[in-house]
Amino acid sequence: MTVRRSVSIANDSSQLSSVRGLVKDLLETSPFDSTWRNKIVVAVDEALANVVEHAYEGDRGEIQILLELDHSRLQVVIRDSGVKFNPGDRLQSEIDIHEHIRKGLKGGLGMFLMQQIMDEVRFTQDAQHCVNELVMVKRLPPPEPQSQSESE
Repeated sequence: MTVRRSVSIANDSSQLSSVRGLVKDLLETSPFDSTWRNKIVVAVDEALANVVEHAYEGDRGEIQILLELDHSRLQVVIRDSGVKFNPGDRLQSEIDIHEHIRKGLKGGLGMFLMQQIMDEVRFTQDAQHCVNELVMVKRLPPPEPQSQSESE
């Protein structure tokens, strides 16, 4: 069975907590353990925080969030009509976290965290309709094998 949730929010950081709640509620019905649920919430929150901060350059705008959970994966789609975004070199799987902290750098870890947590992170743009789309996928863990006594 596929469970879908969608919400549109203003690009305002005060809206992030309601989306975190929506994601948490959906994940409660999934086979992800609590550690993975929390990590996924972090990935979604980081993605949305980036859109809120950068997409509309101080103007008002709308962000659409689509969540889909089925038997094999969770898919999160985030759409905005803000400034065109090209992740380019920013999508990287290797960052020295200790060096980042040692240098006292703030920010810049959102995409890194998304990539570390999620199995797929893709950005697309529809220039004709001025839409940026971020798709993140996390595959569900394989089911636990049943012991002989459980299956009898």
